[in-house]
Amino acid sequence: MSRLWFLSDLHFETIPYPEAFDPARPDFDVLVAAGDIWEADTLRAFRLLRALAGSKPIVFVMGNHEHWNGEINENLATAKLLAAQSEISLLEESSAVIAGCRFVGATLWSDYTLAGDPSCRAETGEQVDVQHAGGSHLITVGDARRLHARSRSRLGELLSQPGSMPVVVVTHHAPHPACIAEPDRGTWAAGNSASDLSDLTDQGKAAVWIHGHVHRSVNIQRPNGTRIICNPNGPLFCNTAFDERLVVLV
Repeated sequence: MSRLWFLSDLHFETIPYPEAFDPARPDFDVLVAAGDIWEADTLRAFRLLRALAGSKPIVFVMGNHEHWNGEINENLATAKLLAAQSEISLLEESSAVIAGCRFVGATLWSDYTLAGDPSCRAETGEQVDVQHAGGSHLITVGDARRLHARSRSRLGELLSQPGSMPVVVVTHHAPHPACIAEPDRGTWAAGNSASDLSDLTDQGKAAVWIHGHVHRSVNIQRPNGTRIICNPNGPLFCNTAFDERLVVLV
């Protein structure tokens, strides 16, 4: 059985002395970071994650804020190089076998269905660029839906692969409407934060689905056994339920 120390949304860019974050380490086998560790600075994010994990393995997916002030494809290419240098397993529509588990991961941009039916041309409000012929533009709902559809399809393929090891899915955006606080359901915030992947979460093919982004702690059990969990810190440590030593057994 593997012990996964998991966290997300540390948003170190919002605090004056990020290097002072030095929690007592729990007994763990793998550190799982579900994105938004340091806005627009994966190098500093990886250095801090490596300091937290020591020599132990790290699994990481990029959050939307890792892409801030840059273009998605370029940011991802740079982050993969930096992750390799820090011996971090960066997952983007890919998988890795670590400590007796098969990890499957992606940022999983939202499809905005939970926000009703916004125009595909509407900007999401994020300072993230997407390439187009001859340049780039700020990400739109249509762009997010396209990225979401590709990742959703790939996650489905990876979850369908045979194997005896427990599967852990790691995404930044939330995979189910139940991850959203009741007052926010049906709003733009819900659409930006989560999508309904019940077809994947309720098959029981994953033992655990770890996500971030919503800035609230989540611990729910789906039909057939998949546990969806989120342990975000939030900007300026805004989530008072954040547990800096939280571990899940898989």
